[in-house]
Amino acid sequence: MVNQVFKKELRLHNCGFSHDPVDSLMRSQWQSTSKNVFYLIYRWLVAIFVVAVVGIALEAHLRKYTMGTFFVYLTRWGITTNMIVGVYGAVLVTIWHFHTDYQERILKNKRMPTSFKIYWALHNIALVTSFVITIVYWSVLHVNKKRVDLPNILSHAMNSVIMFIDILIVAYPMRLYHVIQPLCFGVCFGVFSYIYHLCGGVNQHGAHFIYPVLNWAKPGKALITVTSVLLLVIIMHMILFCVYKLRVSTQRRLYRTASLPKDESQTFSSSSLDSYL
Repeated sequence: MVNQVFKKELRLHNCGFSHDPVDSLMRSQWQSTSKNVFYLIYRWLVAIFVVAVVGIALEAHLRKYTMGTFFVYLTRWGITTNMIVGVYGAVLVTIWHFHTDYQERILKNKRMPTSFKIYWALHNIALVTSFVITIVYWSVLHVNKKRVDLPNILSHAMNSVIMFIDILIVAYPMRLYHVIQPLCFGVCFGVFSYIYHLCGGVNQHGAHFIYPVLNWAKPGKALITVTSVLLLVIIMHMILFCVYKLRVSTQRRLYRTASLPKDESQTFSSSSLDSYL
């Protein structure tokens, strides 16, 4: 069965963003209608939380350091991406919820709008990157003597918690091929750190590297770090892919198509659920 799942998942059309039903990007796995006020509220709560995380992290940084070093860290790239995804998703779901004509047009065309594709890609990046940041920070970068305060917890722990909750709630799938998106994000940061080093950039403590393990004055060590992190990205993507499969499998056991309203039966029909899997 595992072989069948992976064989189906590795079809070339899964490289892109085509997916049926289209409205899965705007709904929860656990709702039986295309619009749900509780999911709308949830999306705005997530948006408020991730904006607060960036705000708290920025305020704590500016109390000690300059604005110029805030965005040189991968953690800040990650929480900023989370903020963009959170607000973007809340806006899209709000439009979906209140503009019936827009909703009906998309469902009729059965084509994934560009705005949905962008949201899907950014969510993939934010999801995987959050876990990678949490793992790398607490296992490699954190110093025991450093005080664990609220900004630290929000940026390096709650980022993963909120994204894990999200993958359990949203309805759209993870694709194995989409691992290229967080990988590209990681490569971009690696290239940025190298260019930043060549330009004489310093971290918030004045050292000529962003992280000690990413010191391009020692290119061999830095390349090993980048390669290791990219490998971790692939592993985390695979784990989260399995979580997504478990979510869908659980939903299939709990919900029966016959119990859904007639106009929603196609959305959660066996064929549609097979497209999820």
